[in-house]
Amino acid sequence: MKHLIFLIIGNLMNLQRLYIFLFLIFSINFLSASSFSDERLQRITAMLDDLVEEKQFPGFVTIVTKDGKPILKVINGYKDIDKKIPMTEDALFRIYSMSKPITGVALMILVDRGLIKLSDPISKFIPEFENTKVVNEAGDFFDLDRPITVLDAATHTSGLIYAWLPTETIANDIYEEKNLHPYYYLDLEVTADQTDFSIPAEKPFSNICEFAQELASAPLVHQPGEKWTYGVGMDLLGCIIEKVSGMTFGNFLKVNIFDPLDMEDTSFKVPESEINRFTSMYTHKGVRLGDIQREFNDEIFPDDLILMDSYDDSPYLKMNQVEDGGSGLISTAKDYLKFGQMLNNKGKYNGGRILSKEAFEVLSTSQIDNFGFQGLGVVELGVGQAICMAKITQPAFSTFYQSKGSLFWGGAASTYFWADPVEDIVLVHMTQVLGHPVDLRTDLDRLTYSSKN
Repeated sequence: MKHLIFLIIGNLMNLQRLYIFLFLIFSINFLSASSFSDERLQRITAMLDDLVEEKQFPGFVTIVTKDGKPILKVINGYKDIDKKIPMTEDALFRIYSMSKPITGVALMILVDRGLIKLSDPISKFIPEFENTKVVNEAGDFFDLDRPITVLDAATHTSGLIYAWLPTETIANDIYEEKNLHPYYYLDLEVTADQTDFSIPAEKPFSNICEFAQELASAPLVHQPGEKWTYGVGMDLLGCIIEKVSGMTFGNFLKVNIFDPLDMEDTSFKVPESEINRFTSMYTHKGVRLGDIQREFNDEIFPDDLILMDSYDDSPYLKMNQVEDGGSGLISTAKDYLKFGQMLNNKGKYNGGRILSKEAFEVLSTSQIDNFGFQGLGVVELGVGQAICMAKITQPAFSTFYQSKGSLFWGGAASTYFWADPVEDIVLVHMTQVLGHPVDLRTDLDRLTYSSKN
């Protein structure tokens, strides 16, 4: 009888544990599911629908995840406006500078393996940089106070620039003269009556290291580490990664990042079999490049959006040997969400680890606070420059609602992402308009976080 009583009590206790367990499971799922208001999230959908209807953008694939699960998907508009090809969730986009955070992770993989130090001079890998000079606004040339380091290249403090920056310096002239751009370059400072806006069919170099070696012959606009200047330093990292790993940069990314993260559609080329998934790229009549705004003749350009690169006649359809880690990748929203989730997981994804905890801490540590674009009059308060991406360092001073420690970056064709590890939110926003005058970052940020219950 005593044994029977103990057996009954034991079963009751097990049953009680089961009820508690089930209650906790259902409670967690309920809290996760109800942590955002669907009704308020739909304000993002309405905003993006209006922008497509107003012909401000061709279309969007915008996805927000919470705890790794989608809480919002906006898929609207067109991949190609003239041919009325509807946007699809698996559409392929030119992500331009959203290539940079991927390059930063690739760099830190080799740092993790002890093959590169951030303090290494880049001349260790690209000897031509031993003779690089600095030029001032008066045109005087100076020797380097110290070598350019890998860290300088990864944080826009090297003194290297972009040729398209609206700064009138001797360095800009030299960049233009030598075609020092590893990307498909279109000069937006053309006449307003120009009707051909197609991007060049070829890049001016045969590989990323040839570009890097030629770049060393151009001067820096300031001493290494002196200040923050947006430039091609992160493209140099592709050459360094090639030399250290013994692999092409694109293959290194595939083996060490894209395959482990199941990023099946991210590369430097659109496969022939996937052409119909590719998007056409446009520019806007009111295109703004920093503080310079282009105006187009309304009679010649009656529409707000002007085709620049058609999905079915694009240089991205051909194999390109200049694999530029600063701006050259093609990707999908789905792929980049996986990359963002890996950042929120501090280097882990699906039980595997891309980076050690220590390497991720270095990757995500702010090296410069309140950085800004030289000559563009833009300063990001409360935002720091981490390795090849930005980090929210002081939310109270920034224009964003993201948590402290959030990582983000954007691309020239109006793409954008952020990864908020505190809230475990990832947003990926894809479209294809080069230099649109409307920046949707703060609107997407505000509407997402104000949708929390």
